[in-house]
Amino acid sequence: MKSIKQGNEILTIVETPTEEMDIGTYGIKWLEFMRGHHPKLVRELQQKGTLYKVAQSVDDYAWDYRELLDKQYAELHPRPHTFEEIVKWEYTRKFYTDSAVMRERVLIPHTMA
Repeated sequence: MKSIKQGNEILTIVETPTEEMDIGTYGIKWLEFMRGHHPKLVRELQQKGTLYKVAQSVDDYAWDYRELLDKQYAELHPRPHTFEEIVKWEYTRKFYTDSAVMRERVLIPHTMA
């Protein structure tokens, strides 16, 4: 974050580090959660220089888990054949896997890479 003075006003410019762009979807969601709920831990990880490594690890961990859940869901609930049934099946599978991944892998305060 940078502050610059323009006239009588001080403008704050928020810069997004390039590392943050490489942390993936779940890494970004984890980072947003951590900044909102565990700012002290975020500062500690930033000071150690491991914040984005941990976020990337969370993203990798979450995607691996999502793939596992997708396979398990498909085994328990075989994919149907009609278009309407497929749409419903895909929606339900996505809801099930996304909610489980967010609950069990992303929205928790990981501290190690």
